[in-house]
Amino acid sequence: MTRYLVTSALPYVNGELHLGHLVGCILPADVYSRFLKLKGEDCIYVCGTDEHGTPIQVAAEKEGITPKQLADKYYVKQKEAIERFNISTDIFSRTTTPEHVKVVQDFYYKLKQGNYIFRKEIEQLYCEKCGRFLPDRYVEGKCPYCGAEGARGDQCDSCGKPLEPNQLIDPHCVTCGSKPVIRKTEHVFFDMPKVQEKLYSWLENHEGLFPNAKRFALAFVKQGLKPVDISRDIEWGVPIPDAEGLVFYVWFDAPIGYITFTKQLGRANWWTDKNTKLVQFLGKDNIFFHTVYFPSMLIAAEDYILPYKIASYEFLTFGGSKLSKSKGRMIKALEALEVLPADYWRFVLLSLLPEKKDSDLTWELMQEIVNSELNDTIGNFVHRTLTFAEKFFNKRVKKPELTEEDKQFVEEIVNTVKRVEELFYNIELKQALHEVLKLVRKGNQYITANEPWKREDRRQAVVYVSLCLVKSLSVLLKPFIPETADKIKSFLELDEQAWDDAKEFPEEFVVGEFKPLFRKMTDEEVAENIKRFSVKKEKEGSGMIKYDDFAKLDLRIGEVINAEKVEGADKLLKLTVKIGGEERTLVAGIAPYYSKDELIGKKIVVLTNLEPKKIRGIESQGMLLAAVDEQGKVSLLTVDKEVNNGAKVE
Repeated sequence: MTRYLVTSALPYVNGELHLGHLVGCILPADVYSRFLKLKGEDCIYVCGTDEHGTPIQVAAEKEGITPKQLADKYYVKQKEAIERFNISTDIFSRTTTPEHVKVVQDFYYKLKQGNYIFRKEIEQLYCEKCGRFLPDRYVEGKCPYCGAEGARGDQCDSCGKPLEPNQLIDPHCVTCGSKPVIRKTEHVFFDMPKVQEKLYSWLENHEGLFPNAKRFALAFVKQGLKPVDISRDIEWGVPIPDAEGLVFYVWFDAPIGYITFTKQLGRANWWTDKNTKLVQFLGKDNIFFHTVYFPSMLIAAEDYILPYKIASYEFLTFGGSKLSKSKGRMIKALEALEVLPADYWRFVLLSLLPEKKDSDLTWELMQEIVNSELNDTIGNFVHRTLTFAEKFFNKRVKKPELTEEDKQFVEEIVNTVKRVEELFYNIELKQALHEVLKLVRKGNQYITANEPWKREDRRQAVVYVSLCLVKSLSVLLKPFIPETADKIKSFLELDEQAWDDAKEFPEEFVVGEFKPLFRKMTDEEVAENIKRFSVKKEKEGSGMIKYDDFAKLDLRIGEVINAEKVEGADKLLKLTVKIGGEERTLVAGIAPYYSKDELIGKKIVVLTNLEPKKIRGIESQGMLLAAVDEQGKVSLLTVDKEVNNGAKVE
């Protein structure tokens, strides 16, 4: 019998869960596993917290507590968020349990018996001021591949490439900011090149990976695998049993957590049973670890199954900024629930599920989705149908003789259930939700076209057929918005439903007590949330930026060589500015304060590495700097001595 083992990437306990975690892996895994269980498949969904490694130790030091205290604190918070968002894991465990330590150490011995483990002396970054080695997140610098600032010693968030600390350009200790030195130390390695051929063959021939994951993994493996350092010179982690003073690298420890958690459910044999389909959900920043690193470990350990499908999602951004716990940019899951109930958030996030590219969410877009799709489409259809049943039939509607049009709509319901089922098995969750929405829109059109409020000859058939769709929605919506689905089920006084019940309809419907499913978001709420979260963001931050952030600004001296009014805009001027050997066009709102003659020949300060933006159809290729007083008067920043055109402002 086929079994489904569903996992989602384990969140670090270095802070609370935010919306990015939910949409990137936890929520889609929940939706998928809920569907499988409705279909009667033998399925378990395992997840838990990743509690070891430098991310936890660094965060604990910042809070002035021990890593164990930090892990205990945020495990409780994350588990609460999981439960309140109606995430139906079969287990939400931890990687600090004694069972997990044993499973990790046993896995290590298995690799060692297969001659995949060796030791060698390496050069490591060492902070003389802090008196310790700087693995992973203890060190930051510039990425050697893409040049991005703020790359960590384990990975660059910008390009996604895994890194070693001594690869970083201009590294610095994240604790004290000082420049580290090189010291030698002996570490333990996993001989990954030994599995390269098998891994590449699996990746090339396997169709169960999302395209972004497959492309990345094949390109990475094609370059040639290198031995992986699986040890760290820190105290917090699973001890390497035959290497005193060293603990396992968190990305050796964490994925084995999937095995531990399955074992804790009494199903350890699933990992060696070829009938098990392992389906893993993750964000794109974890692609390397789930398509290269962990599969290599499983191949080397032998007998283990490899993933059947890997669903890797792009990022959710909010107002154009990536949600990041480590960078302090996030909307916490528990705080989100103070704004709207879980089903509202689930629906919105799934509507924007970043399957192929990043998705951007704003409060205005959320209002549009809640008001238009949740309330006006789903909520309106269900409520008007039940209201008709109550008003015209005293809440009892028997199946009448159906016309061809009625039968066609019932057939459309059944066919949609089948289409959605296929999309679920293919893990096309956003499209599955869109198919359900499309069906409900057709339901609203069907009611409107047949006017049961005034056409008595059509009334019973239209209300009955509409109730068929309401019944189907109690199943179709269950994976997406489970509380809403349960409410609909209670409105029709139905027993527990299985997936195939969405295609079966009774001879008579009995309607119980019901009320509106949703409410609209007001403009005032949207404005309040924009204000609340922007103010909160300012309060949470120090108000300071790092020097490295400031250094990214390329400020240059430019000379204005022409200025003209922008047609149809009283305040805008189009400036031609010479900066070194090039000319750029700038659009600035300074017309009320400067004439053309005042500007030509003036040396101004220009931000040159700003993304171009079209203003009134003109591409502005930078931004001039100016001061604005309390009365709104503008004064351009310039220089008090002669300086070369194009000179850098530092």
